[in-house]
Amino acid sequence: MNKNIQKELLNLLKELVKINTCYPPGSSKDFGDFINLYLKDSGLKVKSFGVNKEKINIVASNYKGLKKSIVFNSHIDTVRPILSEWKSDPYSLKIEKDYSYGLGAVNCKSSAAVHLYLAKNFKRLFPNIKENIDFTFVTDEENLGPDGTEYLRRSKKIKPHTLILGAPTNNNFVIEERGVFWVEVNIIGKTSHAGEPHKGKNAIEKSAKIISELSSKFKKELKKYDSGTHKSTINIGVVSGGENVNVVPAKTDIIIDRRITHKEDVKKAFTEIKNFILKIDKSAKIKFLTGTNPFKSNKSNIYLKKLSISKQVITGKKPKFLSSIGVSDGRYFADDGVNIINIGPGTGSEGHKSNEKLINKDLLDYFFILEHFLLKI
Repeated sequence: MNKNIQKELLNLLKELVKINTCYPPGSSKDFGDFINLYLKDSGLKVKSFGVNKEKINIVASNYKGLKKSIVFNSHIDTVRPILSEWKSDPYSLKIEKDYSYGLGAVNCKSSAAVHLYLAKNFKRLFPNIKENIDFTFVTDEENLGPDGTEYLRRSKKIKPHTLILGAPTNNNFVIEERGVFWVEVNIIGKTSHAGEPHKGKNAIEKSAKIISELSSKFKKELKKYDSGTHKSTINIGVVSGGENVNVVPAKTDIIIDRRITHKEDVKKAFTEIKNFILKIDKSAKIKFLTGTNPFKSNKSNIYLKKLSISKQVITGKKPKFLSSIGVSDGRYFADDGVNIINIGPGTGSEGHKSNEKLINKDLLDYFFILEHFLLKI
């Protein structure tokens, strides 16, 4: 029985990996078409939502209307593969006895495969369930963009009291994450001939001063916000500028990534870095690009407790609560009082990695954990 289910799940995952959902551009149209066809006879209410025909998000529900629900979420977009580093075709799942290799096999088409299988067989597996359940398959996660889970939230297509995200955690739990925001800084100089640099104002030199201060003084100041394993961090991710080597550059752009702990919030943290930069260069233009607050779910909430029991029953191991390096789509609900739980098959470090490797047993265990959980609620 277990072998048959694992085979079905891996064959379904093979079909999902085959569909190119790379960001950029992150089109989910073909994936949406596949889901609509796959769930055609499921008995669930399956709807498509998106900002345009290329950015499709699917919501499959066991109830009518908009009600508070448990939402099982998985993002189906992937990063673009570096083909020269792959030992096999990234779009053709290579299935071996213990492992499977393919683009998105871990992050996050494995959880999507389990969620899809549960949705297709929902009426048969859970004929007596009373809870409102949604399965969402979303795009735009790899872009930290607003057109996936955030779109469903913003347009009120889902209303979770509990959000279960199929993130790769080896079927352990992540229930708290740091917040994140991105800042763009435009540094203005004055152009002149490189032979007479004193007649211009070098925007690259001005930006270098800002970067130096951010990387030393500002970085040290952030230590006061550290909270346990969660560190308040800054990363200068993009620097661009200059017209030609023989021209004094008149403009430089910097893009900064800030991760914030539970001792901070996005608005105050943005104001803090903005004021710091303006003290160095009052002419700098500073823009908030995107960002969300940290979240921390209550360990005593009933759904997490039941899911933890299911994890222990199926695997025989006590659940671990992990610290997250990255961020998930749960962050969009950080201020909504939602129980946010990350759990899913595969090892987190395999995501975005060439020759992405899924532990096949994790896939099967994840199915049985969710099945046990849904039978007990």
